[in-house]
Formats: sequence, C-alpha cells, structure tokens
Amino acid sequence: MKPFIKICGITNSHDLDYVTSLDIDAVGFNLFFESKRHVNTSDLNQLYKLVPEHIHIFLIFVNAKEEFVSECLNSFPDAIPQFHGDETIEYCESFDREYIKAIRVRQGLSLEKINATYKSAKMLLFDSYDSKEFGGTGQSFDPSLLNEDVSVPFLVAGGINASNFKEALLIDTCIGVDICSSIEKSPGRKDHSKTKDLVEKIRSFHV
Repeated sequence: MKPFIKICGITNSHDLDYVTSLDIDAVGFNLFFESKRHVNTSDLNQLYKLVPEHIHIFLIFVNAKEEFVSECLNSFPDAIPQFHGDETIEYCESFDREYIKAIRVRQGLSLEKINATYKSAKMLLFDSYDSKEFGGTGQSFDPSLLNEDVSVPFLVAGGINASNFKEALLIDTCIGVDICSSIEKSPGRKDHSKTKDLVEKIRSFHV
C-alpha cells in the first residue's frame, strides 16, 4: 500500500492548484487563529471549491469553541476535522463526524492510554511537542518514543523532509506522513520544487 501523503498549511490557490496536481492524498487548512498559516473561513470557502474530489480535506482546529467547529463542519460537509490541541475524547466525538486527533510526542507518552482513548478516530497524527506552538514548528521527534503498537492508523508529522521520511514510514502501523514546513519558502507559502521532489521521493519508497 502506498503511503498516505498530506500537505498541510495551504493558504492560497496558487499553492493549492500545484500540490493537488501531484500524487498526494490530502490537504490541510489551518483554522487556528494564532497559526502563521491561518486561513479565514471566507478564504477557505473559495479554496474548498478548488480541491479535486479525490483529495481529502482536513480542517485543523486547536482548542476551538464547539460552535465554531460545528459551523465550519456544516459549511464544509466533506471536510474531516483534525483536532490538534488538548481536546478530550468527548469533545472529538461530539460532532458526529470522522475525525483526526493529533498527539504531541514527548517523553512519558502512554501509547496504551492513547490506544484506549482514541479508538474511534479515523486516524491519529503524531507530531513533535512544543510548549509554545501547536504544530508546524519544523521540529521532528525521536521515533523510538513510538515503541509500542498503535492500534489506530496514524500519520507522522514534525519536520518531515527528504532525509527523515523513510524513518517515519518504517514505524509499525504508520500509514503516511504530514508535510508542512520543510516544503515552504515562508510560513504558508510552498516551494513547488521542494514539494514535487519530496512527494516523488516518498512515492518511490517501498516499505
């Protein structure tokens, strides 16, 4: 099975048109107001219409008010919410929608607890821990911290680039990668050459 490739932090139609012309599976739009890659709902409405049908759409929320999440999910019915903050399982399940839960990886992470808690998730996303930011830092984490079986399919994020994506894909039960900062010129602006190169390298890699 080929790895699942998600390109996150899309903010404009120029980049969206380009990345969706590549052999990828999903794009992510960040609705966290404090993110350097934040997209407002008005711009998202235009971008959403440009995403080809075969590409999954993830909407990134961080500790958002339930009313805002519900409003967005009603406006964008084909989108999958990705909860990237400290959301509880009750919160994640309250929208009656398939969801992605991001887990920030650090020492002491209990995979047994995660398996028990988030078994209803469509998939998990393991990202590097940063005390000040929720994702998109470009920092990678030590893959040995995922040293137990994870029962839910998952993606690996956190500084995924041409030199470390293989290590991520070789983790047991990892189904793909989430790419953001390593293919940018600046936050929210993709480097098309780097993007194409990394996607092609991932597609040519066979576990």
